[in-house]
Amino acid sequence: MKKLMMFFVAAMVAFSFATVSFATGDHKVSGEVTKVEGDMVTVKDDKGKEHKIHTDKSTKTTGDIKQGAKVDVDMTDKGHATAISAKK
Repeated sequence: MKKLMMFFVAAMVAFSFATVSFATGDHKVSGEVTKVEGDMVTVKDDKGKEHKIHTDKSTKTTGDIKQGAKVDVDMTDKGHATAISAKK
């Protein structure tokens, strides 16, 4: 009985961490780079909305990120890019 109770407690702890990771608000943006200025990249999505995205040394960058490039961006809900890649 104690083993079963320990299993359920461990499962509850594991699931509580899973919901915290889903609540971070990470999302994706795809579109065209309209401006690159310092550590900020502005991307216009397919609906015409502009997203100002912050990059830094921790941002995983693939390809040449420049004005006019089509990109896919993984970013936090606070606007920090975790990954940005240029489409070919």
